[in-house]
Amino acid sequence: MVWEQGIAIIAMVTAEEEGGREKSFRYWPRLGSRHNTVTYGRFKITTRFRTDSGCYATTGLKMKHLLTGQERTVWHLQYTDWPEHGCPEDLKGFLSYLEEIQSVRRHTNSTSEPKSPNPPLLVHCSAGVGRTGVVILSEIMIACLEHNEVLDIPRVLDMLRQQRMMLVQTLCQYTFVYRVLIQFLKSSRLI
Repeated sequence: MVWEQGIAIIAMVTAEEEGGREKSFRYWPRLGSRHNTVTYGRFKITTRFRTDSGCYATTGLKMKHLLTGQERTVWHLQYTDWPEHGCPEDLKGFLSYLEEIQSVRRHTNSTSEPKSPNPPLLVHCSAGVGRTGVVILSEIMIACLEHNEVLDIPRVLDMLRQQRMMLVQTLCQYTFVYRVLIQFLKSSRLI
């Protein structure tokens, strides 16, 4: 899917393991181990670098199609500070994560080929609805604020749920989006 859809950024909003249970398969190799390259079918994935930023990590991956020899860079941004139950306490840290996604997106857009500007962003957690929905809804609402658009969170969430049922699963997650937006407004001095 990453190769086929031309995805340049993966935003992961879960740890690989939480509470002793596997939440996500580790599909990218660890940096610094003797196995910093893995092969899955027709693709070889190599970890080039990893930057730890407290509540998230940014990893640069090289993805090579073994049949064609074509290579692509894929950015993996993993938010690591989401508690097993509930929502993050550190709003500034979560906003930093969203800002990193935007920064990497601007970078990939400036370096991508003309035929594939603004490649899709892949967002995932363990089930693909709760935390994933929080990231997507937060990003959309922040973009609305930045462009002086009307903020209608319930309507936007309803539209998103028409594409992916159950996005933003809990009241905690829903109110967290509001808290993120308030923190964004405070830090950007829009209020």
